[in-house]
Amino acid sequence: MLKYLHPLLLLLLFWQCQNDNMLASPETDTKSITGKQEFSLQVGEQVQVAGTPDKLQLKLQNLNDSRCPANANCVHYGSATVLLLATDSNGKTENIELCIGSCGSGPLRSTHTVTTLSGNTTYSITLKEVQPYPGLEQKGDVKKAILVVEEAS
Repeated sequence: MLKYLHPLLLLLLFWQCQNDNMLASPETDTKSITGKQEFSLQVGEQVQVAGTPDKLQLKLQNLNDSRCPANANCVHYGSATVLLLATDSNGKTENIELCIGSCGSGPLRSTHTVTTLSGNTTYSITLKEVQPYPGLEQKGDVKKAILVVEEAS
C-alpha cells in the first residue's frame, strides 16, 4: 500500500505547485495618462496615452544615470539616458532613446524631446528629468524618469 501512496502524494504535490504558479502569474499594470500631463516611470512600468484615436503605449525599458553627483567636482558632467519602447495601436514597436546632460557633441541638455508616429497621430515625448539626482538619493529611493507626452502640431 505504501508503495502506491508515495507516487500518489508526489503527483498531488506537483499538481498543486503547477496551480500555484498559474495563479501567481503577474499582470502588467498600465497607467493611463492624458496628453500634456507630466508623469513618472520606473524601469518596467508602462503608460498608455488616453483620449486620442491612435493609442500610444510607452514602457521604460532602461534607465542609466551617470551624471556627476551633487557636491562633487567632476571632469565630465555625465548624462542620464532612458530607453522607451513605444507601441502604437497596430502593434508596431519603436525604441526611443532620450538623454539629458552631456549627450555627445553640443551643449548640455536640460530636457530632450523626440517625436514618434502612432497610427495617424504624431506625438512629442519629452524627458524632463531623472530623479533622484545622483548624490541626493534617500534610502529606498528608486530612479524614475519624469516625462511629458503630447500630440505634436
